Amino acid sequence: MSYRPNGPSQAGHRPHTEYYNGYQNGHQNDHQNGHQNGHQNGRGSAPQPPNTWKSSYVSAYSSSKQGQPLEPLSVQPKTEPQTEPERGQWGSKAEFIFSCVGLSVGIGNVWRFPYLAYENGGGAFLIPYIIILILVGKPMYLMETAIGQYSQLGPVSMWKMAPVMKGVGAAMVVMSVIVAIYYNVIMAYTLFFTFASFRGGAAPWSECHDWFADDNCFVRNASYPACASLVARNISNFTSGVDCHTRTELATEQYFKHYVLRLNDGLDRLGDIGSINWQLALCLLLSWIIVFLCLMKGVMSSGKVVYVTATVPSVFLIAILVYGCTLPGAIEGIKFFFIPKWEKLKDIVVWQKAAEQMFFSLSVSWGGIIMFGSYNKFNNRVHIDAMFISSLDFITSIIASVAVFSIMGNMADSAGVEVDKVVKSGQGLAFIAFPEAIGSVPGWQLWSVMFFLMLFTLGLDTQFALLETVTTAIYDAFPTSRKSKVLVTLIASSCCFLMGLPCVSQAGPYILHLMDTFGGLGVMVIAVFELIGIMWVYGVRRFSDNIEFMIGYSPSIFWKVCWAFVAPVLLTAIFAFSMYEYKPPTYGDYHYPDWAVYAGWGLAGVSLVQIPLWALFTMLYWLCKWKPGQAFRPLPSWGPGDQDARRRLLALQHQVFQQSRLHGRDNPALETERV
Repeated sequence: MSYRPNGPSQAGHRPHTEYYNGYQNGHQNDHQNGHQNGHQNGRGSAPQPPNTWKSSYVSAYSSSKQGQPLEPLSVQPKTEPQTEPERGQWGSKAEFIFSCVGLSVGIGNVWRFPYLAYENGGGAFLIPYIIILILVGKPMYLMETAIGQYSQLGPVSMWKMAPVMKGVGAAMVVMSVIVAIYYNVIMAYTLFFTFASFRGGAAPWSECHDWFADDNCFVRNASYPACASLVARNISNFTSGVDCHTRTELATEQYFKHYVLRLNDGLDRLGDIGSINWQLALCLLLSWIIVFLCLMKGVMSSGKVVYVTATVPSVFLIAILVYGCTLPGAIEGIKFFFIPKWEKLKDIVVWQKAAEQMFFSLSVSWGGIIMFGSYNKFNNRVHIDAMFISSLDFITSIIASVAVFSIMGNMADSAGVEVDKVVKSGQGLAFIAFPEAIGSVPGWQLWSVMFFLMLFTLGLDTQFALLETVTTAIYDAFPTSRKSKVLVTLIASSCCFLMGLPCVSQAGPYILHLMDTFGGLGVMVIAVFELIGIMWVYGVRRFSDNIEFMIGYSPSIFWKVCWAFVAPVLLTAIFAFSMYEYKPPTYGDYHYPDWAVYAGWGLAGVSLVQIPLWALFTMLYWLCKWKPGQAFRPLPSWGPGDQDARRRLLALQHQVFQQSRLHGRDNPALETERV
């Protein structure tokens, strides 16, 4: 929805549709004076500023160059906008780039992407992922960074643009809390392996020790191969000439399951989660302490940390990739990843998991991208940053997956099985494949410490964004709380640590898998309502005008069509079909009891219920004020978060009214029409 001049524009000038933030009171006296002067001059009353949401839009002619934001006009407002406590801002553009790279390029690229590709047919998973990335991921990434930068508000307060959709922001915050709780558990795993690497001799997971192994454990050994491996190589007389074994679980897998996780039989009894693994609990505590120390001063502290956490891990990841590709059998694993099983594309679950991973990988619809954008400078060329970061995220996922599957190919070659049968799938896939490769490298202690610290630093960036999404929502709702950032961050970190303790119990992996599964379903619903709220309630043309005013870039028809039609329709279709063919989640071969599945749906519901609840409360509020339509219109306080930009828009509106006072309605070029 926008307003533009009715009639041809003057030569050398072009109309700009801009958004005005509602500071109208400063001009009331000026317009009253204009009204009196109009009578004195015998020309009738001057037009008054409209008192509806239409005043959000002003039509003005500017001589700004293409691709450059509008220059402030000579007319300045008579009142200064009210100031609030300092919100904070990135120290430099590099801090914003590295923070977004760290958020999108995180431990999920190494941990979640490979195991989902492993579960869903390798290459068959890659094809829908690329399609969804282009049609949904990249457009939404641009949308979120732009709306955060324009409003300089968090994911909840930004819905001043469409008050009825404020529940979408609340749902993002709740979902961020849920993910932050279990995401730090994954980071605790990396700390556990880091500390386990400080020991002499062979890697503890490279041998079948009595303190974690059972009779099904084996170690890769060319002189004592698996019988299945010999059969796969058409060696049929191995019983007489070759000694072999029939065991099926590598020492690395049993070390992770029996020692790191202390995994029990499941969640068969309501409330019985087993004992707390105190070693993992201490790692979880340490992880939250590190997160707190890095975030206690907001972006002023986290922005400096990301210089290291967003760059160093890439070096080690490439080193692991090179090493993995040199292993025997690596090519079979890489082929499994890139060559699709075409029949798998008919399975809606593959498309569902690809969509979920896109949200987890790019971190769209969690609120973190909006939050990071809100700390950016107003005129930053955000569209270039968005394309660069989203592309880098995909490249990192491919590098990590090739590294994982090259090692998986080597493990399959040693065990004599197909790649998709080499280990049981699950979140621990990366914690089996990578330690297996590192344990056989000379000087494994150094490589292991560096690698798992790399995984931890990858996770730190994402964890920063998840927790800052929550604290930013608090700061925006209660601006005075910015003076107590340390206390707010401490309370948030402590609560998340306590709520994460069940995830480090003996049944913790089952709980974590439930949270991960139903969190992925919930974020798709949030994304659909986010697109509807911004592109339909607020308006895709109005949003495009905001971007053009901010950075001088007008989004192309591709972005507008993806925002308004393709992305919401595609996500709705995937979610609808996945619900039609819904199957209860499993953890490897374990099937969850009914009560656990209901608990998972309840967890997703805690986030999703925010959308209708806030919509209902908002409509009731404005109905009581006899202004029900205001629930669907931008509030007067909505507009650019940058004070200079607010002044520029106010000056633009002031100039339009001055011109209207001089020329009246006789000049059709100054009249406006709704388009």
